[in-house]
Amino acid sequence: MKLLSASLLLFVCSSAPAFSQGSDDCSTPTAIAGQGIFGYDNTLATTGIEGQAEAFCYAFATSAVENDVWFEWTSDMDGNVIVTTCAQTPDDSKIAAYPGGGCPNVAGGTALACNDDACNYQSKIEFPAVNGSTYLIQLGNFPGASANQAGTFTIIGDAPVLNPGNGHYYDWVNHGAAIDWTTANTQAQASSYLGLAGHLLTVNEVSEHIFIVGSILQRGWIGLYQDTTDPSYSEPAGGFVWTTGEPLGFFQPWHVGEPNHGNGNEDYVELTTGGGWNDIEHSGSGFISGYFVEYEGSSSTVFCHGDGSGTSCPCANSGSNGEGCANGSGSGAMLRSTGSSSVGTADLVLTGAQLIASQPGLYFQGNNAINSSLGNPFGDGLRCVGGGVVRLQVRFADSSGNSQTSVNIPATGGIAAGDTKRFQIWYRDPITTSCGAGFNLSNGLEITFAI
Repeated sequence: MKLLSASLLLFVCSSAPAFSQGSDDCSTPTAIAGQGIFGYDNTLATTGIEGQAEAFCYAFATSAVENDVWFEWTSDMDGNVIVTTCAQTPDDSKIAAYPGGGCPNVAGGTALACNDDACNYQSKIEFPAVNGSTYLIQLGNFPGASANQAGTFTIIGDAPVLNPGNGHYYDWVNHGAAIDWTTANTQAQASSYLGLAGHLLTVNEVSEHIFIVGSILQRGWIGLYQDTTDPSYSEPAGGFVWTTGEPLGFFQPWHVGEPNHGNGNEDYVELTTGGGWNDIEHSGSGFISGYFVEYEGSSSTVFCHGDGSGTSCPCANSGSNGEGCANGSGSGAMLRSTGSSSVGTADLVLTGAQLIASQPGLYFQGNNAINSSLGNPFGDGLRCVGGGVVRLQVRFADSSGNSQTSVNIPATGGIAAGDTKRFQIWYRDPITTSCGAGFNLSNGLEITFAI
């Protein structure tokens, strides 16, 4: 929980209730848009019949939200959004979100997320949003708690984290209340980020698992389940498949003794805070309130590895598979991409990792993969790309050795639908240079563009 400054705390505790901040009727909600801090005043609000029977809102033996006011929020982003009253009101708040376009069903079943107590008696929810779409926000009190004074709530995007090793983005969504596997799967598939479609997390490599555990370890659903119709199905460990259809690899970080099909109904899989997998029943026994979403990058092919499998690096300075030749940091630079290969959408972003911190790198494009995609020695690395070379953009690496392009790649590179282009980063390594040249290159990346 973020702490309020003394001045802001004084404002929250002493300011008079604002006027007309939130509608008492869900059919005429107050319109708000974008991310920021918004005022609300439910001190005179009544309790409507809508939003009182949502399963997601069930907490402490009740689903009700009393003294509720309504907002219709227009999203300015793709991805998961957080709505919270944490540290912004002394009241016992309760928040729910629904699709926009009208009041929620009185019978329930339409809430995207709901929460009572996330931070003391205040609330926080998270749900996937689409840029330009509208969502209905219900803000009130836990039944029996008084609406003592006006307050504020914050709407802010929860940006996924980029794994430079594979170009995928990952996020953990805090639903705010217990959520079953099917609902989590549906919501993950409905989410998007930077034009990339989301799905529940799939993991088949040790490096990917290490990244998840090290970056956003929480308890939540992943995209693994037991298909009882699969030819390999048997209990307790046969027939587990990914929602994406990709094969289940040899790497399977089950906790000791798992999967065990406990209680005879454990067909769905969670990642626990212990960093391993556990099979559990569909409901999660009411203990799972979050899920992991993965956003895959563009369709691209890594080539010209500096790992010694093809052309040798200039001074035996081999990197690892998927990298360029090793630089002064001991690792090779990696080039990946996010976004799509659509010329029309033009959302492709080239990303570099394991570069030399604070040093410039040239992102460039070519028509050919040099030496049958194996590359030729050049400086401290391998030149992988040539023929019709286009300088796309110079970018400085940050303190962690990461950078990414900000230009329109198809427009800058003169790319048309159907073209296949190759990309590489040529970057400076003036102080820790491996072979004395003062510069190095990443691996190569090949992308075929669509309309």
